[in-house]
Amino acid sequence: MTTPISSPKTPSPLKLDRVSGGVYPRSPNVSVNKNVEWINSRGAWTFYIALILLNWIVLSTVMNPGLAWTYVHLIHGVLTYYLLHWHKGSPIDMDQGKYDKLTFWEQLDDGVQNTTNRKFFTAVPVVLFLLATHGSDYRRQPLGVNLAVVLVLVIAKFSGMHKVRLFGIGEVKYNA
Repeated sequence: MTTPISSPKTPSPLKLDRVSGGVYPRSPNVSVNKNVEWINSRGAWTFYIALILLNWIVLSTVMNPGLAWTYVHLIHGVLTYYLLHWHKGSPIDMDQGKYDKLTFWEQLDDGVQNTTNRKFFTAVPVVLFLLATHGSDYRRQPLGVNLAVVLVLVIAKFSGMHKVRLFGIGEVKYNA
């Protein structure tokens, strides 16, 4: 019985891309949105969580650590709503206006829904909500603020809200 001789493996010219919970080959000639490509970099999620924890550490030095989670959640909510769901376009000149009408969230993973990145950015406000409500001992006023923040952030991330502008707010109009 003869065994086939295996040829040495040659490195693949394809890059790997994380989409829908798996790793799939991405052809080298596909145009990638440089504005959101950094999210797929190693350590991006770790850096994001580290910034949140650093914010909590700074705030907990000047106030009750439990209440600091409410402020972290509020700051995170305002910043991420503006950066992910309000501000449109891309700062990259090479895009030539291709993403001018899209928010960062709509550009993320080329608009594919339920990817690992989208699940991560949806889970973070929910976890912060749980930490903030537990840290404030479920008191009404902080609970109301935390609930409003998490509802706005999670509803904005629903797949049914993709490219939806409520009451025309934030709609990009061009003069022709």
